Amino acid sequence: MKKIRKVLPLSIYDISGIEHWLTEQAKDGLFPVAIRSWVTFTPTGKPGTRFRLAARENGRETPLLEQLEACREAGWAYAFSFLDTYFLFYTADPEAPELFPDYASRGISLELLNKRDAALRRRKWIPRIIYLLLFLLLVWMIFFYERKFDIQPDRFAQLPLALLSLFHPAFLTFLLCSFLIWRSERRDRKAFLRLRNALEQGLPIPSSPGPRKAAAWEMAAVILLGCVLVFFLVVEKFDVLRLWNSVPLERFHRPYTQLQALEQETLLPGEEFFEEYLPYDYRENFADVHRSLLALSWYSVTQKGYSTSEDTEVGEAYRYSPGLDMTYFQLLIPVMARPVAQAQLDAYRLTNLRWSYQELQIPGLDFAILATEPEGNWTMAAFGKGSRAVVYRYVGEAQLADHLELLSAVVQ
Repeated sequence: MKKIRKVLPLSIYDISGIEHWLTEQAKDGLFPVAIRSWVTFTPTGKPGTRFRLAARENGRETPLLEQLEACREAGWAYAFSFLDTYFLFYTADPEAPELFPDYASRGISLELLNKRDAALRRRKWIPRIIYLLLFLLLVWMIFFYERKFDIQPDRFAQLPLALLSLFHPAFLTFLLCSFLIWRSERRDRKAFLRLRNALEQGLPIPSSPGPRKAAAWEMAAVILLGCVLVFFLVVEKFDVLRLWNSVPLERFHRPYTQLQALEQETLLPGEEFFEEYLPYDYRENFADVHRSLLALSWYSVTQKGYSTSEDTEVGEAYRYSPGLDMTYFQLLIPVMARPVAQAQLDAYRLTNLRWSYQELQIPGLDFAILATEPEGNWTMAAFGKGSRAVVYRYVGEAQLADHLELLSAVVQ
């Protein structure tokens, strides 16, 4: 049989609202068969059908036999239980008397509501503790984590990169989903307090504010965002699904500086130089594309090559294996270019070496930084213009200072 699903646009504690809404759906020929965050209907409803809710106590799956018998005698029928909270009854007989004239007949008592309130409060502590632990872990990693043997520590150097990472679509999806869930829980809490206050004051069940389109849209958004978040988690779990990571350079078409352009000798990739196949997870020449809503483009390129050279002093051949790492940014906010480039320099920095930084003046660029270490084996450089920045880390015999025009061409 065909089934129709609709988002429940009401709080689960809006008893009169849910009853009226189900009655309105019956006018359209829909009958509920399951209620969760969304309601499943079949096209078997009859106009004029009324619905009533009774509290589900002590974890019972069905009402007591006495309650079921009383309902039948009054012309009502039991449908199902839902959300571990209610039993649903219905009747299509317009002459059937009111099933629940007061709170007691519905099984709703102040003691039951207080128990429910205590259970909800305990349940909320679990996500709160998780969020707190995640926040403390994030603060520790950003401000207090120190890499071992780091002789030039700077706890705040990589904050701009952390900011870019916080605007990753997956993290923002998680935050938005959490916010919408909080809004839904807040509405439920308000409806719950209205119900409890009415019971304490001896008032009838509070009237409903009616279905809210915003609530329905928010719940639909939570379901959709939850699916998107699961997709992100699955993709991150399985490398084969991350098509934007470890992309072979022969299939990567964005601008980058080639390692061979810095070297005088012809370089070969590892699989050709060693004449053996390298496994998938040991690629040496690849590109990774990163995601952030603060960056229009953000990717890194790793290159390594091999050649056989001859030591003129000793007269013996040796293996020469230079490497070049590059990260390119095109940022949404141009003023972030320099801080992000400096943060990437710190991320590239070998922590057991002492680095010296030199500001260079290059026409047409907003900034240029050259970083060297005493041994002269490793060199770093950063260039920026407008919203674009590029950062390099190089190991080899070439001097980056001799190739400034080539290296900065990516941002020109």
